[in-house]
Amino acid sequence: MVSVARYGTWFSPLSIEDVAAGRISRSALRSDGRSLYWLEHRPDAGEGTVLVRAAEGGEAAVVSPAGASIRSRVHEYGGGAYCLVRVEGEPPRVAYVDESSQRVMLASLDGVDPVALTPEPPPGERWLHGDLVATADGRWILCVRERHEPAGAQTRSIVWIAADQPGRSGPLCAGRDFFMAPRPDPMGRTLAWVSWDHPDMSWYSSELWTGGLLETGAGLEVVSARLVDGGPQISVAQPLWLAERDLVYVSDRSGWWQPWRWSGGEPERLCDEECDFQDPDWQLGQCTLVPVGREHLGCTWRREGLCGVGLLSLVSGSIDVVAQPCVSVVGLCAHRGGVAWLGATPVSSIGVWWSGEDGQAELVVAPPPVEIAPQDVSVAEPVSFVAPSGRTVRALFYPPHLRGVKGERGTAPPLVVFCHGGPTAAAAAGLDLFVQLLTTRGYAVAAVNYAGSSGYGRALRVALDEAWGEADVDDCIDAARWLAEEGRVDPGRMAIRGSSAGGLTALNALVRAEVFAAAVTWYGVTDLLTLAAATHDFELHYMDRLVGALPEARERYRERSPVQRVRDLHGSVLLLQGLDDIVVPPEQANAMVVALHARGIRCDHLAFEGEGHGFRRLETLRAAYRAELAFYGEILVGDPG
Repeated sequence: MVSVARYGTWFSPLSIEDVAAGRISRSALRSDGRSLYWLEHRPDAGEGTVLVRAAEGGEAAVVSPAGASIRSRVHEYGGGAYCLVRVEGEPPRVAYVDESSQRVMLASLDGVDPVALTPEPPPGERWLHGDLVATADGRWILCVRERHEPAGAQTRSIVWIAADQPGRSGPLCAGRDFFMAPRPDPMGRTLAWVSWDHPDMSWYSSELWTGGLLETGAGLEVVSARLVDGGPQISVAQPLWLAERDLVYVSDRSGWWQPWRWSGGEPERLCDEECDFQDPDWQLGQCTLVPVGREHLGCTWRREGLCGVGLLSLVSGSIDVVAQPCVSVVGLCAHRGGVAWLGATPVSSIGVWWSGEDGQAELVVAPPPVEIAPQDVSVAEPVSFVAPSGRTVRALFYPPHLRGVKGERGTAPPLVVFCHGGPTAAAAAGLDLFVQLLTTRGYAVAAVNYAGSSGYGRALRVALDEAWGEADVDDCIDAARWLAEEGRVDPGRMAIRGSSAGGLTALNALVRAEVFAAAVTWYGVTDLLTLAAATHDFELHYMDRLVGALPEARERYRERSPVQRVRDLHGSVLLLQGLDDIVVPPEQANAMVVALHARGIRCDHLAFEGEGHGFRRLETLRAAYRAELAFYGEILVGDPG
């Protein structure tokens, strides 16, 4: 029997506690040939990130040292925080970045206390490490080192670390603003790496280099460096050695991030599929290509908002698609003659999967359990339309859904538009419990992949050049209007939310049109001029491209800053902010609160001690979700409960 209830008031099987505790991350999948490893962060298990191992046929178990939290802070966003260190005839060990000290540690995974491989930095300095990789013989660890000096200057380099001589390390590559992906060939004779300089981000322009890797009495040294690919308006990433002088990598010189191969001459494209085989390198250590046997690459790609997994033939360039249920994939590794990956399905969060020679997917480690039945999950529907701007706007639409319940006849559901961060990122279609918290209560959700989003080729990625705060906003506004015109949502009951850069998009939507009744931001940008003056080095010149170079574009920065446009802002606002945020400092939220209150506009504000750019504590997540759900209930439904 089907009951009828007003949209937005349905009794959901999910609770706020379920959603907060279920915000579990898994990343950085690796294999030692027998066992799989990954990093895991659980809000309900404390603030730390631990290393988990799943042996063949066994249960998954934490194997990192007791009390250790593994996390890199290079570029603030980190990545590549551990690597397996293998010496023939010995059990694998793990080198990892200790979150608190940022030193590289070495642990045996058998309960013995870890050893610090990198020394304490000089007085007044701070050294951060990330993108760790070990040489095939296990004697050396290579990584990116970010050096913070007393006067505030920051430099980065690729360094070597002696795995068998704690405290001994030295530089390999220096002289550029940024480095990533140091990758030695299987023989340890050649090194590949990626570098770039301000004002670029790596997904705009970067370079792939190789050089001879020599062992000297002092350590390791790179000689005869050579540019392989990249340069102005070309993005390269993920160098991967198949053999000595046989290098595979990702390049977008054709307009898409596709696999390329270099064997000493001109690079050749391995696959002409028009889809992106990687995401922007916001974090180090991304892995979407892996060698499988002598003739294939395991790969994952994103097309129209959905991810696939397959085996790319190095001979024909064709892809054998793996029959698997995941729509979001966050990493691959070669394992047991096949490929393993971390993936989420429409009805389950991230699990560990594997496919062998038969091309069928096998669930190796189940995703964390959730308090929602698959039959109650609203599955993402990719939608697209041509907006008045002429752009094709794409979104993932989640209609309200709960077994045995439907909305009142003649009514349409309230809508919440999700704006992803970055802004060079993308909405993912895997299970998101907060989306389901809304849809099982009778809300519709639309996650918009606006101009600037990744996964649709370089053309859309650069469509936000000098247009941030306008093109992205208009795409979200147009998506909401289109859904209303299609009769799928109620045009009088719409809200918009975003985190970080998506917060700027959400707030500016209240400025550029009277479409949304409210906006919610999680550590969102409110003032571009203040952000340009105070942001961290990695993104120091990002806005030169997104908005324009200062001081020439100063007026444009003001016009795109919601804190400067509160006279034109229509709707209520909820701001959620971490007080330890370095990327978007809390002063951004504080200034917005003052400006809105001065205009008599409703602005609720919650600030959280000990939280940075991305909430990690269980109590914070509970409070944030509770406040946001009540906010929508009051404004869109008239029911704060």
